[in-house]
Amino acid sequence: MADTSYLSMEGAQVEATAAQTRMATGGMHLYQSGFVPSPTSTLTDFDANECDFDGYVAATFTAWNAPVIAGTGWMTYGPTQTFAYVDGATHVGNMVGGYYLVDKDGKLVGWSAASPAEPCQANGQAFIRTPTLVFRAGL
Repeated sequence: MADTSYLSMEGAQVEATAAQTRMATGGMHLYQSGFVPSPTSTLTDFDANECDFDGYVAATFTAWNAPVIAGTGWMTYGPTQTFAYVDGATHVGNMVGGYYLVDKDGKLVGWSAASPAEPCQANGQAFIRTPTLVFRAGL
């Protein structure tokens, strides 16, 4: 295939605005280190590797923020999430490999990898992130 297609800045804004709506009641989950996602990973793959440390509960969004320019594209982002370890009866801890996002219909949208993985294994430890979706324009 000789043709190459590109997203314009205007198109990136359109996509980011649509994502803001799609993600408004979606969710953010954490996955354990050791799992290495790829573009062909499925929601089932992520769910099979979801964190289960004491105190962990996946986040559900009520809204995402209006798109803003992000370098050579547009992005939308959700509220910052704090996933804190709270020691319980099972004393389960995890190394967090990153997070994955599902839209309002429960479909896998994307993921982010932590580098390096972060521990949630003792009281006081937390994984804190602001979920983002970036739509790059141009080359």
